[in-house]
Amino acid sequence: MVKAAVMRAFNEPLSIEEVELKAPREDEVLVKVTAAGVCHSDLSVIEGKIPVPPPAVLGHEGAGIVEEVGSAVKNLAPGDHVLLAWVQNCGKCHYCKSGKNHLCPTGFEMAMTGADNVFEKDGVGIGKMAGVGCFAEKTVVRETAAIKIRDDIPLDRACLVGCGVMTGVGAAINTVKIEPGQTVAVFGCGGVGLNVIQGAALTGATTIIAVDLLDSKLEQAKVFGATHTINGKNVDATQAIREATGGLGVDYAFEVIGVPAVITQAFNSVKRGGSAVVVGVPGFDQQVTVPGMSLPLEEKSLIGSLYGSANLERDMPRMIDLYMNHRLKIDELISRTIKLDDINAAFDAMKAGEVNRSVIVY
Repeated sequence: MVKAAVMRAFNEPLSIEEVELKAPREDEVLVKVTAAGVCHSDLSVIEGKIPVPPPAVLGHEGAGIVEEVGSAVKNLAPGDHVLLAWVQNCGKCHYCKSGKNHLCPTGFEMAMTGADNVFEKDGVGIGKMAGVGCFAEKTVVRETAAIKIRDDIPLDRACLVGCGVMTGVGAAINTVKIEPGQTVAVFGCGGVGLNVIQGAALTGATTIIAVDLLDSKLEQAKVFGATHTINGKNVDATQAIREATGGLGVDYAFEVIGVPAVITQAFNSVKRGGSAVVVGVPGFDQQVTVPGMSLPLEEKSLIGSLYGSANLERDMPRMIDLYMNHRLKIDELISRTIKLDDINAAFDAMKAGEVNRSVIVY
């Protein structure tokens, strides 16, 4: 039996329960979870914006230590320190063979459905969010969802690479490959947005404009490398961005909230030939509208970024190395550490804009 936070119904507090955990199958590993970040995507699941059906153990940003491996597992062993990845891969499909395994449809289906019931209670299966389910003391995941990392990094820091750091920094360095001297705007300065900002700073972007509705978030953005801040509650953010860039607009605008109207703002903020990058996830029933004429006549583009367009086995250890070499900020992302029993209070703090990240330490 393990303690876990279970979503029993949408828009209800998570239930802290003792649940059974099945033994790993041949291609799976049992991981003792040591730390898990509380991400806005977890809240989106609770609110029904990301379709993971209840009952389900939530949590997708975690780190831990391998305790047991299945008979077909080749690259992991008990005692290995791992990050938990919320997109797995099959290793066989077109995307995996072409080096874009983050787009593997098999892994994506597992992430979205949460149908792999390794948890159960009273004979009833319980799903796990994104094939991970790390709001639990232990979980069982596929081998490709456990990325081995060096064992000298504190796992309560490393866990944030599992989603927020990889998604944000990766969007800046992988999805669009910002070049030194280019200009960037980031709409939304939560945990992922701050990582887009520091990813842009790593690449040498000279103008990094942070946009949010909370001054406290904008102050945090400066810590991570923002050169300009705009409170979108007080001014027209698109116009302010143009003013800050001599009337041009930015090379890249990142939307990290998942709000269609803000995606349109981001698109309108880029210069001719620029790109708006959608990192936030809108509700599955929502549509995005942009000026169609701007696509051909201004060569603007609207593109998506999934998990920082990362090759996880390559990029996650790189993120860890950057942190250990004092080139990537992770400590500053952590607003508070909590126990699993405090998970619902962590969501309240998130909704109030009080935290960058709460981290559960088991």
